[in-house]
Amino acid sequence: MFPAASQAHATLVHTDPRDGAVLEAAPSKVRLVFDDDVRAVSGIKAIRNGGGSVLSGRPRVVGGRTLVIPLHGGLSDGDYTVLWRVLSDDGHRLSGVIAFGVGAGRSPPTAALSADNGPSFQDVFSRWLFFAGLLTAAGAAFFRFVVGPVPPRLFLVAFLLVLVGASSAIHDVSVSTRFGGVMLGACIVAGVGALLAAITPLYPPLGVLPAVAGLVLVPVPTLAGHALDPGRSGIEAVADVVHVAAASLWLGGLVALALALRGGADRRTTIRRFSNLALVSVLVLAGTGVIRALAELDSLSQIWSTGYGRVLVVKTALLAVLVAIGWVNRYRLVPQNAIGALRRSTSLELGLFVVLVAAVALLTDLRPGRDRVASAAAATATGPPPLPARQMVVQAKEDGEYAVALAVHDPGAEVVVLGPDGNGVNGLTVTIAGTPARSCGAGCYGAFVRSGRRMTVSVNGRKLVFAVPAKLRPADGIVARATRTFRGLRSVDYVERLASSPRNRVVADFTLERPNRLEYRIRGGASGIIIGRRRWDLFPGGKWQESTQEPTPQPEPIWSGHVTNAYILSSTPKTYVVSFLKPIGPAWFTVALDRGTLLPKTLRMTATAHFMHHRYSHFNSAPRIKPPVP
Repeated sequence: MFPAASQAHATLVHTDPRDGAVLEAAPSKVRLVFDDDVRAVSGIKAIRNGGGSVLSGRPRVVGGRTLVIPLHGGLSDGDYTVLWRVLSDDGHRLSGVIAFGVGAGRSPPTAALSADNGPSFQDVFSRWLFFAGLLTAAGAAFFRFVVGPVPPRLFLVAFLLVLVGASSAIHDVSVSTRFGGVMLGACIVAGVGALLAAITPLYPPLGVLPAVAGLVLVPVPTLAGHALDPGRSGIEAVADVVHVAAASLWLGGLVALALALRGGADRRTTIRRFSNLALVSVLVLAGTGVIRALAELDSLSQIWSTGYGRVLVVKTALLAVLVAIGWVNRYRLVPQNAIGALRRSTSLELGLFVVLVAAVALLTDLRPGRDRVASAAAATATGPPPLPARQMVVQAKEDGEYAVALAVHDPGAEVVVLGPDGNGVNGLTVTIAGTPARSCGAGCYGAFVRSGRRMTVSVNGRKLVFAVPAKLRPADGIVARATRTFRGLRSVDYVERLASSPRNRVVADFTLERPNRLEYRIRGGASGIIIGRRRWDLFPGGKWQESTQEPTPQPEPIWSGHVTNAYILSSTPKTYVVSFLKPIGPAWFTVALDRGTLLPKTLRMTATAHFMHHRYSHFNSAPRIKPPVP
């Protein structure tokens, strides 16, 4: 293997308006919320489909994680598309499109723009320079301490490559991010190392210091990469550092050896020492490479079904060729002391290493399998899943980055699996109550089963348990009355826990008050107050910022709108638990309602990369929402 460090990308959590939404009134702006810090970059567009731009100002990021795209006021009825582009906290550029319609009764819109999230040549080239310099500098340092002397000019060139590559990689990345801060540190170390290497010929006693600077760079890819992401084990970080060290020892040592073969030193001793060192580095490289690959890929199929896996295959093939050449060097040319042949072989190895480092640079700009949905089927999804029949009882739960929904009506059951992109995920191994399920559409799996009070769904070996009602009891009337009751409240509070994946969750406190007042407070994050057309936003360490927006009636339940498949899951003398589906999205709801008042107690909503839990309290309290004090 070879360095597999890669940075985690920000993920779009939700948008307002939602993609595919049809609105009665035109929005004044589009808000996109991410699970990590982002920055707005050039190329953002907002158009009327088939018409011109409706962008009304410069897009901005508020609170670090919310991209706000202003639109012209009073948009007429029609379909609109917004192309967003951001720079992730890790230095990667991301983009996407959302479409929305204005005008009640319109069919769901189709996006008229497209986005490309592939790595740019500049990004890959910057990483190529960075890795080439880092591996050479660190490997030359190992060579200097174990094998023999290294020319200062080798360190100088290597540090300059690191400096140029790292500087280019963070030219528009905030140094307050982990990636930006670590890469800035690498720039400083490389700058100091280059200075020391430049003056070493004048002051030979300083010769050891450039080598020390080279060793300091070894943990940089780990500190800036996936190994330190939340949820990763310490073993991954250690394996990553050792992996980079072994790779640098081989590559940098090979460059130092090539220079030594051109000099007048004791070539035989130098070759023998490096040959022993290279053998150890190859063994360590292979072992840690397997550990890193297992950490970044969730299934064997991701090796050929994801861009990350395919580049990993190319990288491994190049490494195999290099190992073969190294074997010839160690067991054929070195015993014969064939210096001329060794020079030619070393030059060939260095040429292959140039290509190999390019593969590494591309690999670090691709999303690894672990950060994709956990199956090759994500790449083969063919669109939104089919909706269940109206007489089926529906429920859904979070399963990692999947939304997994179960629909039951004897004698059949269907499971829908949605990926983070909103498409159904095909190619999974799904069982329902122990019965293997067959495809019934995009991301849909069906089976004939005998339903019980508890039904187990297995998705690629991961199990979810759903409680199924003994008999069918429609709840359309209950949901409709609960909606009217909620809208009739003077005020309500709720605590919201929102997640886009197991690693990205936020908790917020909301207050809704009649007729159009809302206040939210994200724990550890931003706050906001909306009163009619006036809005105030507060971000950590900042001041309240006022803006305007269209007034929204409150209190408004999160489930409002057209719903289907409403049934009672369970009931007690005090509580109804009902489930239903909002086809637009789609979004699955399970709500516990007070049986006497039909006010909600708790709510679970499951949708694409949008896993929400509510806990309600303080109904009809005295008004509390006021404009903030300057």
